[in-house]
Amino acid sequence: MKKSYLVIMLLMFSVLLFACGEKSYQIVISKVYDATTQVNNAIELYNTSDKTVNLNNYALNFYTNGSLDVSQTIALSGSIDAKSYYVIASSEATDSELIDATDLIYQEGTMPFNGNDVIELVHKNNVVDTVGQKGINIEYAKDLTLIRLGEVHAFQAQAEFYAFNFIYYLPDLFQFLKNDNYEIKTIEDIYNGPRLEDRYLEMPYVSPDNDTIGGGGAVLTINTGIADGDTAYFRAGNGFPGGSVRYYYLNTPEVQGSYVNAEPWGYVASKYNKEYQLVNANEKTIYVQSMAGYALTEVNGRNLALVWINGYLSQFMIVSEGLSEEVDITYDNYDRAMSYKYVPYLTFLRFVEERAKINGWATKGYPSNPDGEKSPDWNYAASGGGSNTTVNPVWSPHLTLPWE
Repeated sequence: MKKSYLVIMLLMFSVLLFACGEKSYQIVISKVYDATTQVNNAIELYNTSDKTVNLNNYALNFYTNGSLDVSQTIALSGSIDAKSYYVIASSEATDSELIDATDLIYQEGTMPFNGNDVIELVHKNNVVDTVGQKGINIEYAKDLTLIRLGEVHAFQAQAEFYAFNFIYYLPDLFQFLKNDNYEIKTIEDIYNGPRLEDRYLEMPYVSPDNDTIGGGGAVLTINTGIADGDTAYFRAGNGFPGGSVRYYYLNTPEVQGSYVNAEPWGYVASKYNKEYQLVNANEKTIYVQSMAGYALTEVNGRNLALVWINGYLSQFMIVSEGLSEEVDITYDNYDRAMSYKYVPYLTFLRFVEERAKINGWATKGYPSNPDGEKSPDWNYAASGGGSNTTVNPVWSPHLTLPWE
């Protein structure tokens, strides 16, 4: 009896120690601003606890350009009230909203990071929260605002960086400092996908400054044919010349053709486009949208465009099913030009691609994921890397089409 009582007391003591230790780590990096002008770079912290937290033992470490060693440190001071924010920015900042929100002014120039650097929040040299991956020099956050995923009351610090703990917003969104007034917050918001905003209906399909570059405008059209998983045909109108459209952001596996050989999942991707997305196309509202600032056509002369079906982005649905090669993880100006509620379309694609990888769906399955799906149109045991078995595979989507 005494032994049991002692074990229980030790367990309770361990839980108490763990809980007390956790109280020191209720501060999280809530937003990172890699602004279009580096003088306006900033970091926002949030206190998730019900008590004021003293910051005198906290610091920010920076690892620049893929370094494995700390390049610079900013010691923090002051405190954060319960359920409140704390902003660190440069004395050189020029944005008035940022200046007004700043709690700690960095006096040694611009903030010591840009879109390829690692930011680490530490408490007494213990890592509390991290943004970016040490030893890798990739512009994962260039000209973007990173906002932690989830409702603010559920924020959790993560010593190991996971790219999908943050939503990648457009840059310079200083109106969201010290609040959660932004609309895309949760994983459910992301999985619901982007919508075609009315402003794009008023923009030209072709740039007025260069007739080979997209203006970002969306044109109402009619589907006139389907080639495969990432190519279809649409009627001309309002600057869109009509004809074959290669779906921007996508590269679905090939079906057998004059110049290409069939690949695993090729006929499944084609089936999804033909029998699920564009089936009964004359009963659907379809827009094609050019990429603002990007070429209107690809090397083979096909139009490059985004395709919207009943208000939903076709590319988003195809990537959601795991039926395309990997999308980019870095953002160019044309990626930032195309957004929904301040979130680039590319951000939505990246998140649903990650979900497909986790689930092992389609191209994210076998063989890279031994437990993932195998393509129903492919014989993996055949010599030479396998062979196609059918042009009409038995397959159905994992996700319900949004208009059903």
